[in-house]
Amino acid sequence: MKLLHTADLHLGKVLHEYSLIEDQRYMLQNLLAVLKDPSFSALVIAGDVYDRSIPPPDAVKLLGPFLGQLKKECPGVEVFLVSGNHDSASRLGFGRELFAELGVHVGTEPEDACKPVVVTVREEKTAFFLLPFLAAGSLKSALTGGDGQEPAPLRSQALLAREAAARLEKARLEALENGADNTALVAHLFASGGLSSQSERTFLGNAELVDVNLFSGFDYIALGHLHAFQKAGEKAFYSGSPLAYSFSEADREKVFLAVTLEKGKAPHVEPIPITPLRKMTRLKGEFASFLQGSSDEAQAAASDYLEITLTDTALIENPLSLLSRRFPYLLRIDQSDAVNARLRERTAVLKDLRAAHTAFMMKKNGEDIVDDFSAFLGEIHGRKDAYEEELALFKDMLLETEAEP
Repeated sequence: MKLLHTADLHLGKVLHEYSLIEDQRYMLQNLLAVLKDPSFSALVIAGDVYDRSIPPPDAVKLLGPFLGQLKKECPGVEVFLVSGNHDSASRLGFGRELFAELGVHVGTEPEDACKPVVVTVREEKTAFFLLPFLAAGSLKSALTGGDGQEPAPLRSQALLAREAAARLEKARLEALENGADNTALVAHLFASGGLSSQSERTFLGNAELVDVNLFSGFDYIALGHLHAFQKAGEKAFYSGSPLAYSFSEADREKVFLAVTLEKGKAPHVEPIPITPLRKMTRLKGEFASFLQGSSDEAQAAASDYLEITLTDTALIENPLSLLSRRFPYLLRIDQSDAVNARLRERTAVLKDLRAAHTAFMMKKNGEDIVDDFSAFLGEIHGRKDAYEEELALFKDMLLETEAEP
């Protein structure tokens, strides 16, 4: 069995107010071209098919034609996809019973995750289990309370995953008893220890992290959620998103994963590099060099999605509109150096003003404020001179006031 693993398509994604629909259409055509290799028997999409729970119409129009073209040109390829935390499970799962008859298997119900889909290739059977993102309350513990009442729904990802893993392990063993040679799990979750990116919707707290060793019995675990290609366990892999969805991913190579499963052997995983419609690039330099086009590096990246960090110490007004004439896909300008320089200037001015104010306050009607305080304490204590310790403390407080930024 040879399958192609991808995830986190995020169809309908908008990056810095720029729609990536054309980039995603180009990526799906690349995916289709790879699947035309007759050695592939399955396509796995491990969640976050759409970028939003209510996807825009142009995003919906991407998925349907892609699946239709895939089944027309590669009728022998079974498709498996699960809903992710960005998806609406009910919307993505519409018509899934009908689609299953056409070889497109959509996993959106956690309670159905233990019902495998078995694919036979050259007399070797692989059982696919589809585990969607586990929303809070989507599963209940199999154990009842001591009073015999129904247990409360599980809330955290860690507890939900533990419950799902126990059920799936039982179902996996049953599948093997029924003749399956390999078992594969498709899941959308945040594996503990995984490398995240800025473009992901992160969870708060360790209770939302999942130990993938809970599913170690499976021959392959196709994961979605984290956007960087990485190994998450002995047989667990994130394919990563097929496109970069933040500038933090600008230097990462994006891949599909070709996975070969053979009974009694470890999965063979081969990354297939993806060529995007446009690269995502970060550049750094002075405003004038970009405006004049004197940088070879900038000229080479003129057709890329760009984030430019300006090193000028003076703020430039409307740099995005000025540079967009030369760089049509410039999405972000960073002027942190100029902002920090201005903050340093303001801090220095404020410090000088405070020092001047302190010096002014140190003199009152021509007399030193310390002398005033000494006379004040003298009146309080009924003495002409104040105590030396109290005067010393007062002077220290004045010095601290001077030293404040």
